[in-house]
Amino acid sequence: MAAQITARWVAEGVLRSDGLDGLPADCSGPIWIDVSEPDGAALEAVSARFPLPPLAMEDCLHFPQRPKMDAYHDVTFMIWILPQVLSGDGMTTHELDVFLGEEHLITVHRADVPALDRVISHAEAYLERGVEWTLHAILDAAVDEIFPIVEILSDELEQLEDLMLGDARPEQLQRLYVAKRALVALHKVVGPERDVVRGLARLEAFVEPDAYMYFQDVGDHLARVADQIDTYREVASGTMDIYLSAQSNRMNQIMKQLTVVATIFMPLTLISGIYGMNFRYMPELGWRLGYFGALLLMALVAVGMFAYFRRKEWW
Repeated sequence: MAAQITARWVAEGVLRSDGLDGLPADCSGPIWIDVSEPDGAALEAVSARFPLPPLAMEDCLHFPQRPKMDAYHDVTFMIWILPQVLSGDGMTTHELDVFLGEEHLITVHRADVPALDRVISHAEAYLERGVEWTLHAILDAAVDEIFPIVEILSDELEQLEDLMLGDARPEQLQRLYVAKRALVALHKVVGPERDVVRGLARLEAFVEPDAYMYFQDVGDHLARVADQIDTYREVASGTMDIYLSAQSNRMNQIMKQLTVVATIFMPLTLISGIYGMNFRYMPELGWRLGYFGALLLMALVAVGMFAYFRRKEWW
């Protein structure tokens, strides 16, 4: 898919949207440039109008990256990772690259970003306040989308915990591994993003004092998500212990039952072994009811031992 560049700005109180070529040369005020499916030519075109650091441009062309923030002289570059749950297949992530200047905001992404769509629908109100407020709205919307993901994983863990307490099965263990991998992936995303927000909030050159507390609020939301992720990782570990304990208890029960069966057959084997020797002077060899008597003796021994084991609750 070819790269698409969309410029948004407010002129005479009205939101304007056009390609990069349609952006007036004398445009003043906040400008938001959105680059979808970026390539080298598209970034070079944007760089001709808004100088971009070469290293940051290179990061924009190599997906995926890790969350980070690099402060340059006239622009701040940051990478933001957006997690997304796949039905039955764990979790995937999308990358959003951001250039923040004094009066311009540039977003670069490949996949569709729901957080951007939410902000685009109210872009006029955000741009009128400034590009840092537009960026805050994007990050705030992106963080809000993490909470439902955590809730989905928590519901999955609670369901697995209930199932494993009842009857632990290998397919449940596979689902548990998927949930644990998703939690680990979320942990790798949320931790660095908290550092990014902290660093972004301290940018006095690009973030006005009134916006500082709002970025801090985004950081607080990420901290709450991080706490929830840590909690559910412990729940996942506890659920794993439940599974292992259930499997161990099941194995112990099976071994106990097999041991009881083997113990019952031990005296029966002894009796049948003795009477199978067929020595000439064995008194029972000439007894007409000797065969049935031996069978009756073995049956009585087996029933008696089974009753004893049941009374001891070993079976």
